[in-house]
Amino acid sequence: MKPLIEWIQTGLKKRKVKVFLIFLLCASLAWFINKLSQSYTSNTTFHVTYINIPPKYLLANTPKKELQVRLTAAGFQFLGYHLKPKQMTLDVSKMMHKDSNYYLTSDQIRIQLEAQINNYSTLTDFDSDIIYFDFTSLKSKKVPVKAVVDFTYASNHILEGKIGIEPDSIQLTGPKSQIDTIHVIETELFKQGDLNDSFSNQVSLKLPLELNGTKFSDYSVTISGTVVKFSEQVIEVPITVINLPKDVKVRTFPEIVQVRCQGTLSNLKELKVGDFTVVADYSKVSQETDNRLSITLERYPRTLNNALITTNEIEFILRRE
Repeated sequence: MKPLIEWIQTGLKKRKVKVFLIFLLCASLAWFINKLSQSYTSNTTFHVTYINIPPKYLLANTPKKELQVRLTAAGFQFLGYHLKPKQMTLDVSKMMHKDSNYYLTSDQIRIQLEAQINNYSTLTDFDSDIIYFDFTSLKSKKVPVKAVVDFTYASNHILEGKIGIEPDSIQLTGPKSQIDTIHVIETELFKQGDLNDSFSNQVSLKLPLELNGTKFSDYSVTISGTVVKFSEQVIEVPITVINLPKDVKVRTFPEIVQVRCQGTLSNLKELKVGDFTVVADYSKVSQETDNRLSITLERYPRTLNNALITTNEIEFILRRE
């Protein structure tokens, strides 16, 4: 074995052998190029992508992803197809419609395929007479957005008004069976601590992305709010007794209670006694409570951040007329 290897190594060093090998290589290349330049009829595979699907429809099932075709082409073409399968597109907007069937005919498929192959190839046959499409009708509807927040405020600061959401609703487009189950879209948790200034932040939506074919007009919203410094003010409000029996009058002790209000300075300056209603309901008196009545704050301006009465019960005496 060793003498044979040494003989080959010695032969390769000779000039005549080197020249012979070069000529052999050139002849092989010429033969190979000649063969590839000749025309052949053979089978290959085209990968198919479907385009221009009508916007009101969704493909329930993807049709054929590959087409087996028979071509007459140069060997170079077949070599390219085998190294990298050709990507073809079929225009769904050219489909036919009969009853509930949607399809591309053999002639339509052939025209589209021939338009995409080069001038050096000829399509002779392919493995599909008709391609059928299984569509699902799409429906659109607006769904409100709910902000999921966790806020804490710096000392003596409050949120003025409501939290703003922009947009406050998004458009869903998808199969009716899917989007009919969605009634609200929540945001991801937006958490802020020690707020002492107004804010405006982009927050992602918690979208049910597992839904097949459903599209969303937005994937995030802007959450904003006005944070202001607040103050307190105490206002005295008379008590109104309701549901008294006929010919009975009542006197309460006290007759006026204090309501502690929290709000912005501008809102506190506008407060009037007539903006509040404190009620004692006589129909709720019982022997257990004897001569005491519960009172509630029935009405106060919604511009306030908070309003609380300083006591929950009062005493009373009846006087018949």
